Amino acid sequence: MSDYRAFQEMTGEEGPEMKARDDVVPSLARSPLFAGLPEKELEEVALTFDDATFLPEHGVLHEHRSGLEFFFILDGTAAVEIDGASIAQLGPGDFFGEVSALDGGPRTATVRAHTMLRCLVLPNGTFRDFLMAHPRVAVNLIPELVRRFRSFAQGA
Repeated sequence: MSDYRAFQEMTGEEGPEMKARDDVVPSLARSPLFAGLPEKELEEVALTFDDATFLPEHGVLHEHRSGLEFFFILDGTAAVEIDGASIAQLGPGDFFGEVSALDGGPRTATVRAHTMLRCLVLPNGTFRDFLMAHPRVAVNLIPELVRRFRSFAQGA
């Protein structure tokens, strides 16, 4: 029984079945983070990630705690919280965990699944090597980090 089917039985909630792994490459191709990667490289990238599914209200990562994983959302939504206040919503094509994955420091925010959340995950300590192997992703990451910084700075 899939995690999503078990979730449906526990909650009585209806919804689409969890998608098969073959939806990963098209999801990556639609993301600005992976823009410009040829199909073959997207396939290689897809194989690099692990899969993870989180139930609603599950804290995927927690502010001030350590962790080096990087997450890319395939399905579902999540809230980004700082000091208990929601500051952003994430959905398919968004990513999180990049700050700690890059500098090894504590998490800067909590990310909590709002709905059933299906992610691709780069495990502990592999994000920097991943970026070195796929430099276009590193270049695509920079404008997003700047956008997030500006958004946070303007809201402060």
